[in-house]
Amino acid sequence: MSRFLSVVSLACVAASAVSGVVVFPRADVPSTYDEGYLEPYAQYHSRYLALDCEDQHDTDFFATCCHPMLASQSLSDRPAECNPWSSSSSSSTTSSTSSEEQSSSQVYSGGYATYFYQNGVAGACGTVHGDYDMIAAIDQDRYGNSGAVSSLCGQQVKITNTENQKTVTVTIADDCPTCDNSNSIDLSVGAFEAIADLSQGIVSIDWEYVN
Repeated sequence: MSRFLSVVSLACVAASAVSGVVVFPRADVPSTYDEGYLEPYAQYHSRYLALDCEDQHDTDFFATCCHPMLASQSLSDRPAECNPWSSSSSSSTTSSTSSEEQSSSQVYSGGYATYFYQNGVAGACGTVHGDYDMIAAIDQDRYGNSGAVSSLCGQQVKITNTENQKTVTVTIADDCPTCDNSNSIDLSVGAFEAIADLSQGIVSIDWEYVN
């Protein structure tokens, strides 16, 4: 129990210095954080800040959502309100429209969601992201020239897992030359975990642009 409390205390200290909507996980892992026993620290720290856990002390929400998960657990093991990137726990914001501007009522079906690791490499849109940023790579046919910044870069997309109806809103940050078809999308690890377990690898989806 003492190890668990020290982990939460460290997270609280780290989060107290952060303000604003955009947050960045700290690069260094506290020496007392046991990543072999608990989830990756960067994942936990990002979620802790995104959920505003620093302002939720002594609440049922904090007890339910603000403690680190075990390494063997995923967000699907917790209530939807514990996932800051799920549409059920947060409202999406609009972003710039693209040349492929679509009505929010148009839903694309028959595609599949997969996931990929960032490995510190910038996507086709030119920005380096972390594995738990809510970003995605859209099919090459929709993206266009992979050597240039597409008009779809920055466009938000709402994705629904057709098997469990879980949703996540992501921002297009890359192209996907290996996607199954034009309605398939490759997700960051964090985005995929918002709608399915990583062990599934691939799930059927519907999706729509968020204008």
